[in-house]
Amino acid sequence: MRLRSPLLATCAAAAALVAGCAAPDAGTGAAGSSSSSSGGASASPTALARDDSINGMLPAAIKQSGTVRVASGVSFPPMEYFDTDNATVLGFDADLGAALGQVMGVKLKFQNTNFDGIIGGLDAGRYDLALTSMIDKKARQATVDFVDYLSSGVSFMVAKGNPKGLKAQTDLCGKTVAVEKSSTGDLSVDDISKECTTAGKQAVKKQPFPDQASAVQALQSGRADAVAALDLTLAYNVKQTANAFEVPAKPFGTLPVGIPVPKKDPQLRDAVQAALKKVQESGTYDQLLAKWNLKDQALTGAPLNTGK
Repeated sequence: MRLRSPLLATCAAAAALVAGCAAPDAGTGAAGSSSSSSGGASASPTALARDDSINGMLPAAIKQSGTVRVASGVSFPPMEYFDTDNATVLGFDADLGAALGQVMGVKLKFQNTNFDGIIGGLDAGRYDLALTSMIDKKARQATVDFVDYLSSGVSFMVAKGNPKGLKAQTDLCGKTVAVEKSSTGDLSVDDISKECTTAGKQAVKKQPFPDQASAVQALQSGRADAVAALDLTLAYNVKQTANAFEVPAKPFGTLPVGIPVPKKDPQLRDAVQAALKKVQESGTYDQLLAKWNLKDQALTGAPLNTGK
């Protein structure tokens, strides 16, 4: 396969460890149905019919172009990652995006970018929304509104056999923990560090990386003692490479995962919320949860801004 950059070449070499990695050039891929290489357990659900009333809710510019620009850090399986062509986006978010687009009567065009630039890109108008497993947090609601669609918790992953004996949050005190920059794992490690120093222990030695794949590679290479991230992606890593990793700790708490839409674009927010409800009512949402082994993370009703 042709690789677009040294980073992608590194990711290809580590394919047994990570199912995909983000391209530094923010390349674009269209969400497609998954095959056996995607890790999906079943074929893609039947296409949904366009809902004219929901299409009518869309902003005029999106209706005219027929395209929604979707920001995504395409390095977070099983939610979003590149197929072997390094262009097609696979995963739960990709499949959900395709279903939402069918209901709204538009195409969702995924644009790969580093996670820490997504909120700013939405605010600047470079993207219309994001589908990237972003936790709905109160601080982020100042800039975006969230249409919530999953629940997840934060945990950490270690090398198989847990050589450092890490079992609880405070066991990370003084340890080196890899995270995706500005992700929920990154923010959670900051909170754990505060707990450590308050208790008179060493702060966590945080290693931020531009994407989740690089954080996992840091653990695999021995540069980090653990990786902190949402439980849904860590469980996927363990499933794909059971002889390399394990998750020794239960999730720290349940948090809503949402689709962020710029606060200044309530028309699009309302259309996405209505489309998500339609996808859930159709049974397609449940099919996708089963396909990507995410039944435990289900969140129905498409609530807005439930994060604290």
